Amino acid sequence: MGGSNSKADLADILVALAQNDVSPDAHDFWDELWKLDTTAEDVFELITPEDVRHLRRERPENVVTLFTQATAQLCQIVHTPVPMYFGQALNCVRVLTRILPFLLEEHDDFSEKLCWGVDSTEDDEAAEPLARLVVHATLHLLFLPGFTVDASAFEDEPDDALVPSRALWAPGLGGLDARPAASLALDRNRAEVLRLLLTASCEPLYSSAETFDPWSSRWLRAATARDAPNAKLLLYALLNCVCAYDPTGLGVPYGGHLASDAPATVVALAAQALVVLLDYGGGAPKTTEDINVFRELLASIEGGDNFDFLFLGLARLLNNVHEALNTTLPGSLAQIECYQEILILVWKLVELNENFAKHILTECDVCRIVVPCCFLAHQSRKDPSRVGLVHICTFILLKLSGERQFSVALNKPFDEKLPTDLPRFEGTHADLVVVVLHRMVVSGGDRLQPLYNCFLTVLCNVSPYARSLSLVAAVKLVSLFELFTSPRILYAAEGNQGHVALLLEIFNNLIQYQYGGNSHLIYAIVRRKAVFDALDKLTLPGAIAAAVEREAQRAALRKGEEPPEQDEDKPLPRVAPGTAAFLPSAEWLRRVKAELPLSTIMRLLHHLAPQIEELIARADYSLDEEAILGFIRSTTMVGLLPVPHAIVVRKYQPNTFTSLWFTAFLWGVVFLQNQAPPLFDGPAIKLFTVSVV
Repeated sequence: MGGSNSKADLADILVALAQNDVSPDAHDFWDELWKLDTTAEDVFELITPEDVRHLRRERPENVVTLFTQATAQLCQIVHTPVPMYFGQALNCVRVLTRILPFLLEEHDDFSEKLCWGVDSTEDDEAAEPLARLVVHATLHLLFLPGFTVDASAFEDEPDDALVPSRALWAPGLGGLDARPAASLALDRNRAEVLRLLLTASCEPLYSSAETFDPWSSRWLRAATARDAPNAKLLLYALLNCVCAYDPTGLGVPYGGHLASDAPATVVALAAQALVVLLDYGGGAPKTTEDINVFRELLASIEGGDNFDFLFLGLARLLNNVHEALNTTLPGSLAQIECYQEILILVWKLVELNENFAKHILTECDVCRIVVPCCFLAHQSRKDPSRVGLVHICTFILLKLSGERQFSVALNKPFDEKLPTDLPRFEGTHADLVVVVLHRMVVSGGDRLQPLYNCFLTVLCNVSPYARSLSLVAAVKLVSLFELFTSPRILYAAEGNQGHVALLLEIFNNLIQYQYGGNSHLIYAIVRRKAVFDALDKLTLPGAIAAAVEREAQRAALRKGEEPPEQDEDKPLPRVAPGTAAFLPSAEWLRRVKAELPLSTIMRLLHHLAPQIEELIARADYSLDEEAILGFIRSTTMVGLLPVPHAIVVRKYQPNTFTSLWFTAFLWGVVFLQNQAPPLFDGPAIKLFTVSVV
């Protein structure tokens, strides 16, 4: 730890830099700075954002000398890793970590010349931009013997080794049986260098969404080029560090609270560095130089053992979030904080490595990913600051639901008790998905309306393979149909019948492909026969009248009249604030009639509803519900329903907008997770808006 004298000396040096131009030849001055016994907290406390901006503006030559000398010191330590100079290396790392964001926030001539200018007086071999030297030195520092890995990590390695197994930060890829050296000192040094890597990669933060180019950052280009030092070793080390981490600590209650927080800090920073490096170049390459070696290396990982290691590690961390809230002894299991980074990492693996995606669907229990996605989305649905978390969980479910094996896997019985207020049910993981997505719609707030189509698409993809929905899930599905056919939703916008069409397709899939096991759903549909009849018999005058009534209700709300309170599971359908009045037309009605696949369900109702009514009447209207379900299970619709339609699976299609969203989301996570010490200054960020509540 830095002493009070060192902190005071650092403060004096900073005052001198702010008040006077200090020559690069003032060796005593600069040597004193680099040899101070400081901490990261000292550097971040004493060097404020305004201090750096003041230096840029008033003493630019001091900034040049500071940046140049820190870079030179790191390069020297990389080439001659003498332990006695590791303290100086940490000082250089801390200073660069602090000032880099403020050099990158303004794309001006000063930053361009300082970071990317080359001294033409130097020989070609030495003529490298300082930015590239910083990036390469950082990548070397992450595997510097005695500093971030064991002193003998690179000795006596076999020639055919993929990577030096003792240089890995944890066993896993490149060495499932490896036992790399581990210590708190190594972890603390790794954490500081990873923070430097993040700040050296932060250029996307200072591009607006309108001007953002996924290939434009030259800092990230240097870090992800094929000549980037230790690329494969870094990818494996970061993945192993994350996936081998066990938050249970010593394996006893409260064991995680007894251990140092350094390993957890490294895991979080490793996950952030991984997703930042993998995100670069998310769009189609524009030139032959547009490559990302980390994306290529991730896509090339193969082998069942490697895939099992990755999947089990990621699933363990994601399930820790709800398991930590569901213990007999409160707080006895430490909860990880980097679950958003883990979700992004899952997405990157599924997106970039097709073999990994196939493996987890066919050889692993993919439901171990489904449960935490459902839990996190449900718990975050009402929090405006966690809308991004809901999006990433939804996108993962949407991506996976495009594969038949995923939908079949959801038939696995669900017997966990999640720490939520979800209704209890006895059923499968498909029931869990239905119940959670229903709750997302009815009590998720208006910010989730853009995701409604994604929610319903997930259910639609899964529905042909859902063998037996529980009573609770069946009722929730039909209540969604009531919700989306209500005037306050159906007439809120001209295209809202698309939601109804998806729900009808869900019902048709279950009726035509899984009729025998879904008696609860069939009965729920019969009980809501009036809703389906009303939609089938919809006329233009009726639609216009309903739309006019809807507008009258909205006008009453605008005048301050409060709608009656509703049960959370049966709220009034919401209307997006500011939605323009929509008046149905003959053309709209014709299009709705053509788009809504009602024929299958209407034939079912015309055939089955009278029989059930007669059955109930014969029992003097006191027939047990189980008897009705038994009757439904004993009937057959063969020959009565239309020929089964082809199963339609809607797969996630990547595009520029979702790629930009992922970039903004992951950098938002990095920004929020690095507030102690604060790596970035919120007001200067352009990629997204930082609001202080």
